[in-house]
Amino acid sequence: MASLLIGPTERNVERGLQENQYARINLAQTAVLVSAGSGSIHAVTVGVAGTLAKFYDTPEGGTTDDTTQMLTVDLSVPDVKHGIDIGFSRGCTVIVTGAADITVSFVAAQTTAATRTFGT
Repeated sequence: MASLLIGPTERNVERGLQENQYARINLAQTAVLVSAGSGSIHAVTVGVAGTLAKFYDTPEGGTTDDTTQMLTVDLSVPDVKHGIDIGFSRGCTVIVTGAADITVSFVAAQTTAATRTFGT
């Protein structure tokens, strides 16, 4: 069962301390990290190898195609941290393929609520 955990869960992000939010993405899925607004992706850490993670600069429900794609991260090697530092302006959606378990470090202009969702 695929899952998405966005945190920190016990408190709000300290923007003054330049803290990042994180999203732990387990298994293949489309995950909305930021439903609307600007921010940046700082890193992707691969815990369990998968196939690819494609990031899109699009609001929730927006188009995920070549015109909105920001980057593709290879998830084939486990225990690797990819430093990225790329900005988005409309929102951020990531499509993960393969049986990956990854953590995405990001900052958003508007705080994304801490959540845990499960799918099939």
